Amino acid sequence: MTEQTASPPPYFAFKTLTNMIVKMEEHGPPPRIDRTFLTGMSGAGQTQFIAGLKSLGLIDEDGVVQPNLVELVNKPDERPALIGQILRERYPEAIELGSGNATTGQLVEVFNGYGVQGDTARKAIAFYLQGARYAGDIPLSPHFKTPTVKAQGGGSKKRTKKAPPPAETPLTPVNHGVPSGLHPALAGLLATIPKQGQTWTQEEHDRFKAAFDPVLAIAAPVSDDETSDPEEEDGDWD
Repeated sequence: MTEQTASPPPYFAFKTLTNMIVKMEEHGPPPRIDRTFLTGMSGAGQTQFIAGLKSLGLIDEDGVVQPNLVELVNKPDERPALIGQILRERYPEAIELGSGNATTGQLVEVFNGYGVQGDTARKAIAFYLQGARYAGDIPLSPHFKTPTVKAQGGGSKKRTKKAPPPAETPLTPVNHGVPSGLHPALAGLLATIPKQGQTWTQEEHDRFKAAFDPVLAIAAPVSDDETSDPEEEDGDWD
């Protein structure tokens, strides 16, 4: 393994790199890549991106931009070929594997040797495969794919879906001895009140209170003018 591969390989999305290169086209790259230049990223994202640029030889240990990054920015037509050259220098063992019919497992072992494990290795391999396809001339085994990460218990890690909230159970009428002549909505709601000696759950009690005011507003609306005379309202205006 070369001295350059001593640092872990990039494990952010390859598109993050190409997007940043395109962003630099307008004004050119700054003399140094630091956190103040990466204001659109989270703190963890900034750390990963800067470390990845160092690993690829695009900046030095102090963040100073190197000539190959300047070329990537200033020569967009040559960008795929330049990426291919960078990958060959950074991933010689992976390049060698891709020339044959190596498996994803063998590729994982190579990236473990690069200093990444588990989900970090998965992300680093994804970066490499995306970069190789972008370059267009990097040999890739037909068996190469982004690996899955084994969860505890031996199964593949999968995203768990949140269970939908349980549907509210409607209040069940338990007391039909309500006065006649009430608005149907109000009568139906009052019919849910437990008889004397019976009890409600706290959930049933809260639901009744929440429903009562809206139903009452429908069943017994309040007049806006309490002093108005209906007979006067029917008369003609002077």
